[in-house]
Amino acid sequence: MARKQAGKKKPTNKEFRQRFPARDSAAIRALAANVRRLRKARDWSQDQLAGELGIEQNAVSLLENARSNPTILVVEQIARIFDIGISELLDAPRRKEG
Repeated sequence: MARKQAGKKKPTNKEFRQRFPARDSAAIRALAANVRRLRKARDWSQDQLAGELGIEQNAVSLLENARSNPTILVVEQIARIFDIGISELLDAPRRKEG
């Protein structure tokens, strides 16, 4: 039988949103959208991208949901993995005309 860890409880949604607020930054939102788009274009899971970056899957999730402030080193690494420039990662995705 699994034991409960003393003093550890699962955070509520409110606690999560307080610890990891959505960033009010056009650059962070663009980065989030572009990372998700590029990852899906390669048909990678968040776990696969995390493995390529040497970070945890939850860090990729936070990044893709604009709830993290990644270091420039991580941004450089993402650009290198997807073979694009950093500026392309920070450009707002173009809306499809239709």
